[in-house]
Amino acid sequence: MNIKLKTFKNVNNPKSIHGIYPYRGKISAIEAREVIAQFDKNKFLLDPFCGSGTILYEGAMNGLNSIGVELNPIGQVLSEGKINIHKSLNEEIEEIKLIIKKAKQSSNFMKMPDKPQKYFHEKTALEIMSLIQFFFDFSHYAKACFYGSICLAARGCNHYQWTSSTVGKDINPKRYINFYDKFLAKISKHYYPLPQNNSSKLIKSDTRNLSKVLNSETIDYVFTSPPYFDCLDYTAYYGKIIMEIFEIDRQKIRSQLIQNFNDYEPSMKIVLNQLYEVVKTGGKVMFVVGDKKIKGNIISGSEFFNDITPFKIIKVLERKYTNSSSQIFDRLNKTKRKEQIVLWEK
Repeated sequence: MNIKLKTFKNVNNPKSIHGIYPYRGKISAIEAREVIAQFDKNKFLLDPFCGSGTILYEGAMNGLNSIGVELNPIGQVLSEGKINIHKSLNEEIEEIKLIIKKAKQSSNFMKMPDKPQKYFHEKTALEIMSLIQFFFDFSHYAKACFYGSICLAARGCNHYQWTSSTVGKDINPKRYINFYDKFLAKISKHYYPLPQNNSSKLIKSDTRNLSKVLNSETIDYVFTSPPYFDCLDYTAYYGKIIMEIFEIDRQKIRSQLIQNFNDYEPSMKIVLNQLYEVVKTGGKVMFVVGDKKIKGNIISGSEFFNDITPFKIIKVLERKYTNSSSQIFDRLNKTKRKEQIVLWEK
């Protein structure tokens, strides 16, 4: 299998379904699509850390039987929203307009909890909470757009001084953002449904228990961007705001995810052994990883994973990032960010 990587001038793609939400650490859809297009069609593709569903969606869009596994409840909502669009855009919009009408007429809804309230103008917060009472009536797609709209509203209330993916300073006085308008605009902007005959599937599970939810020797390709081996907190920033608004136990979620430095390596060994069980003999596994600078030393992500994999190592493909949102951190840390795809075979 001869996978080739291109170097893109820009890997950002906000005018797509993947612009719904600023999920931390998500792989570029442009890069994912470039790799997936080189796979044989009608095969089974697994993303064991599907996050916001980028690879899950792109696999299905490119004619594969696409399966995603995710434990983070925010990632689950976003992934389901991308692969489960069964209504026309007009139907989605009209349904939400009716719900907004009900929300405007309602006064019997909960106040936003104090912690997330500080990020929003008071009127914007009331609009958000007026809609949350109808959240379980939303379509999967509308739920994903609702999460993304909360992030956009928080950014706007703080005068757009935050980046699109990073929460910044608490800017006062807060700017009023009409949440109803932002929600409807997001639904319109990111409506890119999969073909109705697609067989994509999301499994809400811990990847360390993969063999309990998938049969042995069933997967042709594994393609994923695993949790960063420098242990990025996937419940932080915008995710923290969402969890506080919905009163999700963030500490409990954090304890369940693979993002703790102390148990990262043993957890990833379990994952790799679980993958070995479900991948077919001759199946290919691709991990998108990167470098990390710790105490002045550069740790290679590809070397880290190649040391612990049970699969046969085929090759490592590498390229540098260009025009990505991570460049500001590269300038601060005096690093040149690199990305590697490690290619293994069973």
